[in-house]
Amino acid sequence: MRLLTPRGAVAVLLTSALLAATPVVTAAAAPSRPAAVGLVTFINASLTPTGATLSVDWADVPGAKKYEVFASTSYDGVLAKQTPNVTVESSRATIPRLLEGRNYYVQVRAVSDGGTGPKSWRVGHGTMVGEAKLSASTPRYRAVSWNICSYACANFSKRQKTINSRIVELKPDLVALQEASRYSTAPKGYRFAVEEQNAILLRSGQFTAVKKNSAGATSGMKRFAKKVATPGRGVAWAAVKHKSGKYAVVFSVHLLAGTSSKAVAQREYEAGKLPSFITSTLKNLKKSHGKLTDWTKAPVLVLGDFNTHKGRTNDDTMKVLNAKGWYDGFDQARRLVRQHHNTANPDWQRTPLVGIRWGSHVDKVIVRPSRSVVYRWESAGKIVNGKYAAPLPSDHNPLVVEVGLK
Repeated sequence: MRLLTPRGAVAVLLTSALLAATPVVTAAAAPSRPAAVGLVTFINASLTPTGATLSVDWADVPGAKKYEVFASTSYDGVLAKQTPNVTVESSRATIPRLLEGRNYYVQVRAVSDGGTGPKSWRVGHGTMVGEAKLSASTPRYRAVSWNICSYACANFSKRQKTINSRIVELKPDLVALQEASRYSTAPKGYRFAVEEQNAILLRSGQFTAVKKNSAGATSGMKRFAKKVATPGRGVAWAAVKHKSGKYAVVFSVHLLAGTSSKAVAQREYEAGKLPSFITSTLKNLKKSHGKLTDWTKAPVLVLGDFNTHKGRTNDDTMKVLNAKGWYDGFDQARRLVRQHHNTANPDWQRTPLVGIRWGSHVDKVIVRPSRSVVYRWESAGKIVNGKYAAPLPSDHNPLVVEVGLK
């Protein structure tokens, strides 16, 4: 064993002291990948010279520096897609240069210093088919469609007060009600244009009902014939005059419910008959009330419970209507509010029922794209602290739309 010299011993002591005084430096933790983006919601749509657009929104992801937005006309295609359509720094994006009248699926993922996060759930929405060019003087109509389940659901005498209270809160100019056979008292400020299974209400000061004459009616109710199953509740209609002096015809529709093959076939049959009934109604009005306006060119607003939505793959009800020039206002809307909150609430849940892929909306306004602008669409169940307000007025939520028609 070799003994240290005094100088060597001092050197060892100094080295030990320096090691003790020097802090230990550890390697920095690698940045982690961002979390998955939550539910993506469609909020806006438009038509531009370079194609259709869809705008989406989502909640911020902690640590995200940017977001990649993917879109495809295929549900599987968007999952496989690696090149984003759009990259943005905020949690909102507009996807440009899309085809008109097509269904698109969208996913979003966050990107941070740690890499890319998982893609969000796939959500779908249609692009606009077309849109009317309306003058500045064209009135906008605020309308509600609502299945109030007056005869098949309990406690209607109490629920009617809640229904009327909500109508007053929403302040629509027009109200189309379905399953309204026991509904007998309009809310303050509203009058019946039709009081039937499908009812139509007009807001005082906004609309008046056109008076019938000896040549013909200005309102009515029709139930479609049976083809393969007992038909739905049919369609009510009313000719009305807006405070601007313009005339319009409003239809409140209730097609047959059910998912059996016979129910679907009957519903598709009724959908096919609806456009011809609208046309014949306008022709009859021209004969009986032609001095007022050319009713065959009058604006038409069609609202109701169509008992179909995009999630039902064995149901061609909307394809039947599309073939005759009528499209869902949900896809035509420039602005969407609560896209994922289903309008139907069959289990009377206070927690909003969320349709992830599409939003399952059986309640609709259908429009002719070349003669309409749907400015706003909203699933308008009253929400307090994240839940539907009690007592629930119906097993459906009111659908509110703001439209311009020509």
